[in-house]
Amino acid sequence: MNQKRYLGLDLSGAKNAKTTIAVLEYYPKERKIFVLDVHAGIGADENHSSDEVLLQTITDHADEHPDLKMGINVPLTLPPCIHCTRKTCPLPDACTVPDVRWMRTSRSPKAARGKKTTSKRNARIKEYFTPYTQRPVELWLKNEVLPKLPPKIRFEIDETLGGNKAPLTGRMHFLKFHLAKYEKHEVLPKLTIALLMPYLKLSHRTLSDYRQLDEGVHARETILARMSESLDIFIYDRDIKKITQNINAFDAFISAYTVLLYDRNECVAPPRSFPANSGWVRYPKSPMLDPNFDSSTHDEEDEES
Repeated sequence: MNQKRYLGLDLSGAKNAKTTIAVLEYYPKERKIFVLDVHAGIGADENHSSDEVLLQTITDHADEHPDLKMGINVPLTLPPCIHCTRKTCPLPDACTVPDVRWMRTSRSPKAARGKKTTSKRNARIKEYFTPYTQRPVELWLKNEVLPKLPPKIRFEIDETLGGNKAPLTGRMHFLKFHLAKYEKHEVLPKLTIALLMPYLKLSHRTLSDYRQLDEGVHARETILARMSESLDIFIYDRDIKKITQNINAFDAFISAYTVLLYDRNECVAPPRSFPANSGWVRYPKSPMLDPNFDSSTHDEEDEES
């Protein structure tokens, strides 16, 4: 079989119908990418739960592709304290669990690099981490990756068990048992788009607008047009409409594309010291991660408007 298949999953709550899947077909020899299908609004029907409908949709696309790889936009692992089996807890500052020890040693001074604090106490609070809601990868992205992005396109990293992320992480933890035979990778679509900025020659305004529901349609159209042109991606008109008008579909598409990049060895690998089983986010290699990258080469005005 010449072509490869990649599936992007934008997971929403089980009680709504916003979960979306995007499917890409890739021909390695020609290096051509096709958007095969976009399934938006996956939810329960009269006879099946939303989980059953979702799993069946994935199975339908994987039947002839046992090597299917999935990019998923929610955490695939839990914070270290959640699955800890130790009978006593020494608290994070003395914990010897590899994940927690890495989190402790990798926090500031890097986290506070270039920032002034009014007191040692405030610095201490700022550096504090919570291994019952956070994972090592969240600290890595927060301290080592996001500071390298232009200030206008930086964003907050959500904790694994923070806010709306917690129920989605719980749902994914359940679904993983039923998707065990497929290769799954965690993706952060916002980070992928930010790191593609130099390749696609996107403006800061496009990057800041594209996540808006209605106002972001034009920005998403611009990003999709640049991806089609620069990255040799073919998208049917029906799917262009789905992807640009629905942020869930857009994120599903970006998730699928990111795992395709990973399969082509175009994503950043974890550092050697990183705890291997704690969970990693796949994100593209990019000149923006070079400390010498000059972000001023990207116009402040939206050249596409």
